[in-house]
Amino acid sequence: MRNVVIATIELDGADKPLSQTPLVATFTLTASHKNAQDATLSDGKGGEVLMAPGVQYQFEQVNLADLQVRSKAGESVFVVGHTAG
Repeated sequence: MRNVVIATIELDGADKPLSQTPLVATFTLTASHKNAQDATLSDGKGGEVLMAPGVQYQFEQVNLADLQVRSKAGESVFVVGHTAG
């Protein structure tokens, strides 16, 4: 059975995981169009990708706890998808 995954991650300048607990899902990660600067998406292993305001990335069966996002306080990103299974 698949479950819906919907989350808003409020950023504060530090690296924030997309999930506090392991959660494998297929989802779209969207940087808010209201963000004033690019957010940084990381796998915690050195690879980083800039996310411009409004940009969307799609992920297939990825553990949300393995991805981290960073930007200044007041910025946000959104996760919408479903669990794998």
